[in-house]
Amino acid sequence: MLVTVEELGKTSLYPEIIQKITRGDNSGAELQILAAESLVRSYMSKYNLDAIFGTTETLPTFTGSDVNLIKKIVKIIASYYLVRMANPNVNIELFRADYEDALDWLKDLQAGNVNPDLPYKSDNSESSDSEISDVYFNSLPKQNNFF
Repeated sequence: MLVTVEELGKTSLYPEIIQKITRGDNSGAELQILAAESLVRSYMSKYNLDAIFGTTETLPTFTGSDVNLIKKIVKIIASYYLVRMANPNVNIELFRADYEDALDWLKDLQAGNVNPDLPYKSDNSESSDSEISDVYFNSLPKQNNFF
């Protein structure tokens, strides 16, 4: 995971709030963080996700300054997911507004309107055409007209 429950407790939600929501079982918070990471990954198809997020076997290899921005987006989304589970003494509308702003930024990232310093996927010439590009072209079969 790019973000841990402890890190989430230091920056986005107070640890005691996380404790009350999860009732002492951090597996629920970890599931919400993984769901937030999956959502963020779904908007970042043109970037090298293994370098940014790591894999189950390796740690992230990219340590640029904009990784902190991606971490912040994951924390915002995970915090909103956690607060939706139970709401002990927090204003859920603030979390929802942050969540919507994070989604808007991810949509801008996907559309190419923002350009963070993140590594792109490497060009693999052995891949099929559908794996290389997000754009797919197709046409109807050629027709012959006779008069």
